[in-house]
Amino acid sequence: MVATTHTELLSAQEWSLLKEHLGLPPRQAEIANFIMHGKSDKQIARELGISLPTVRTHMTRLFRKLDLNDRVELVLHVFTCMREHPEICG
Repeated sequence: MVATTHTELLSAQEWSLLKEHLGLPPRQAEIANFIMHGKSDKQIARELGISLPTVRTHMTRLFRKLDLNDRVELVLHVFTCMREHPEICG
């Protein structure tokens, strides 16, 4: 489980609504959470107890699903989504 939550950026309810809006499966949502908190691939692997190649597979699928290229685009996508869909942020 993720050691920190999106409480610094979003409430638990906002993050839940955002994950649903983006259509993220649970593991991809966890990976996105770690990326939003600036965690490296190695840190994510260690926190989730999975291998580095598995983390990268999840990241590749996450980026492909959202038509993104990298972490920076993911962060920008999340904040753009929040701006375009204010109902997510209450």
